[in-house]
Amino acid sequence: MTGRRAAGCLRAGGAVLATILAGAVCAACGGGAPVSVTTTTSLPPLPPEVVAYVTRIGSGPTLGSGDTVLPVDVTAGSGVGPSAPIRVGAFPDAIAVAPGGKVAYVTSYTEGTVTPIDLATGRALAPIHVGRGPAGIAITPDGRRAYVTEAGSSPIGHTVTPVDLATGRALAPIAVGPGPEGIAITPDGATAYVADAGAIVSGQVGGVGDTVTPIDLATGRALAPIPVGNAPVAVAVSPDGSAVYVANASSGSVSPVPVGSGAAAPPIAVAGSPQALAFAGGDSATLYVAVGSSGVARGGTLVPISTATGRAGRPTPVCAEPAGVAVEARTAWVTCSTSGRIVPVDLASGTAGSPVAVGSGPYAIALATRPQGPASARAARKARTR
Repeated sequence: MTGRRAAGCLRAGGAVLATILAGAVCAACGGGAPVSVTTTTSLPPLPPEVVAYVTRIGSGPTLGSGDTVLPVDVTAGSGVGPSAPIRVGAFPDAIAVAPGGKVAYVTSYTEGTVTPIDLATGRALAPIHVGRGPAGIAITPDGRRAYVTEAGSSPIGHTVTPVDLATGRALAPIAVGPGPEGIAITPDGATAYVADAGAIVSGQVGGVGDTVTPIDLATGRALAPIPVGNAPVAVAVSPDGSAVYVANASSGSVSPVPVGSGAAAPPIAVAGSPQALAFAGGDSATLYVAVGSSGVARGGTLVPISTATGRAGRPTPVCAEPAGVAVEARTAWVTCSTSGRIVPVDLASGTAGSPVAVGSGPYAIALATRPQGPASARAARKARTR
């Protein structure tokens, strides 16, 4: 037996180990001095899996009664599965993954809670009670605190509650503008920006909002509100920390706000009603906007905005009512609340791929990565989800 054939006889955990003892060599060669040869090679590790966690709020007559989060393997830019749903609180309005990718936090608008999910086990942990109508959530870069907007109903909400993630305890709320919805935190962890949407949810009484409120996270103090467009519902901070972008649902625009300036730059027009914003990882050059329909323009698109020029690019049709968007290196994933699907968009070509059915009322979406085991183990896991 040659050394190459002997090496092919032993395989364990992706490594090949062969030891050719002196007697075997001598038998093959007809004698000679004792020889011991050891050869070890390792297969290259597989790239990490990318998993989309999609909240489901229900649709039609069940709108608002949905109470699950669905994991979907989107590693290859197309959905596989999905896996078993995870039960959380009713009307899961927003989701955020903590730094490190081990835990996700989901707000329940109806129940006034935030539910942690252990992403390794897919198990929901004990809910954390916050204020009325938790809508948006953002987590500090150090992973120590989450900040939850509380839009309320009647009366309308006007607070943001910090949550100590180590203890699971809600801290003293911070007063902001009426009907706070989206929230984002600067990469240095210094400031949160809150979209003061006003009365845009059924049951709320009051006017439509038109400001974004910065919060100094070191002091827990809200700063002077910054005028933007009407009904600001979502906020994103560029990965380089230079600017905040605000989606104005009733103005058909996105307002850039240079960080620390206290004022918005001229708005960027989009055709329709912008609902959600996302950057691709550490790339600050392009902002992606999920745009629904408005009274004056038909949406149903994903629109790229160049942050350098402040201009919107060619829209990609995705679905009738896009609600959320998350972006990984080459693909944006858009939730389609009325069709029960998520749609991938190839960012290089600007074309939509085949939609993935995920059930009733997909709404918010967040992406997380997890290491892969051997290829055979990953194939077996995917087979179980089909």
